[in-house]
Amino acid sequence: MKLARLIWRNAIRNRRRTILTIASIAISIFLIGTLQAVLTSLYSTGNPSAQGDLRVVVHRSTSITQPLPEYYKQRIESVPGVKYVVGVQWFGGQYIDASNFFANFAADSENFLKVYDDYQVPADEASAWENERTAALVGKKLMEKYHWKIGQTITLKGTIFPINPELTIRAVYTDPSDSSQEQALYFHWDYFNELLGEANTVGTFTVKVDDAQDVPRVMDAIDAMFRNTAAETKTETEQAFALSFVSMLGNVRLLLTAISAAVVFTILLVAGNTMAMSIRERTGEVAVLKTLGFRRNMILTLLLGESVAIALLGGILGGVGAKLIYAFIVATYSSAKFMGFFLALLIAWLVGAGAWMLFAGPAARGGMLKVIRLIATIVGGLIGFAVGFGFYNAIGYITNLGGFLGHFTVTMEAVGLCLAIATLVGIVSGLWPALRASRISIAEALRFVG
Repeated sequence: MKLARLIWRNAIRNRRRTILTIASIAISIFLIGTLQAVLTSLYSTGNPSAQGDLRVVVHRSTSITQPLPEYYKQRIESVPGVKYVVGVQWFGGQYIDASNFFANFAADSENFLKVYDDYQVPADEASAWENERTAALVGKKLMEKYHWKIGQTITLKGTIFPINPELTIRAVYTDPSDSSQEQALYFHWDYFNELLGEANTVGTFTVKVDDAQDVPRVMDAIDAMFRNTAAETKTETEQAFALSFVSMLGNVRLLLTAISAAVVFTILLVAGNTMAMSIRERTGEVAVLKTLGFRRNMILTLLLGESVAIALLGGILGGVGAKLIYAFIVATYSSAKFMGFFLALLIAWLVGAGAWMLFAGPAARGGMLKVIRLIATIVGGLIGFAVGFGFYNAIGYITNLGGFLGHFTVTMEAVGLCLAIATLVGIVSGLWPALRASRISIAEALRFVG
């Protein structure tokens, strides 16, 4: 206990330097936590849902942008092991203007809820959607975002297709296993095909298989059926199909890992410089400690413990802070956007306090420096508020779009990684200065002037 108290007192003896170092490490660790959240969100897109392991997706082998003939559905249904087939066409329409973008599809309503049985829809609403030509099925989170009501009529402006379907919202679905999927709209493919002039094409077919063990055989059978035709197919599991969109972005994992490595290297430079300065200033004190009987290992523990304590505190603030802040944004953005004001106030206070600390000291108590300190604090607080409010709205907007970042969260594994990186930074940055100081002789330490 006494050792820990001594380590802490040494760590905060120069409070301004310690606070700024902790803040630098915290911001860097926050960035690493954010990058890990992006990776988690991107690759969780391919995680199968409760029934997703029974679904496969059939698309054109040459490109997913090229459609398939609608009559393929009947042929796919004839494959042994196939239970249900539904045709789905990405529509990509806009609601009012380009800023109101969300996923919207034309789908075969007959078997849709049998194939996507993760979606829960009240029986009366499901019946209304299936039996009305212009009806729309909408996710709960999308309904909340635009404050839509059952029975409301909306118009989607076509951006890919030259049509503007008018739709009436008749049903709302929820997905208990993954609420991020509740941000899409589905309307009848028959209505879409009619408006388009009977093109009779479908973007993809989603197939529900009877048994998971039959999935590989069914996939091979479907592709073999259409081999050497004008529209050959490629059949993938739902998970593989989702991850194929991530692969279009390139090697995202390598890129984000490289950025994280650069951030860690920067933290090492900052923390290493801080510890070198701190230990060099106390070289004389090391001589006194040795004179009082402190052994080399005890001095090494004191100095290295100080480095680890500072880095770990920064890691806790950055890692845990990232988890709490992103969870707060995701939870409040769609239902209580005004809460962003409080996050902005918190960031404004932190930035203002940091600006105030920069001008700490006796010289800041009077004269022009006092005025400069006050102005810097106010300006810093205003900048912090603007950045915090903008950050809240930007992250909230992106995560509520769904898609690749629909699962945006900092996991406990990511927090653990952040703390491990912070601990490693503390050890590496403080090890050499602490070793050098613990090994210096009493006479040399007393003669040191630095």
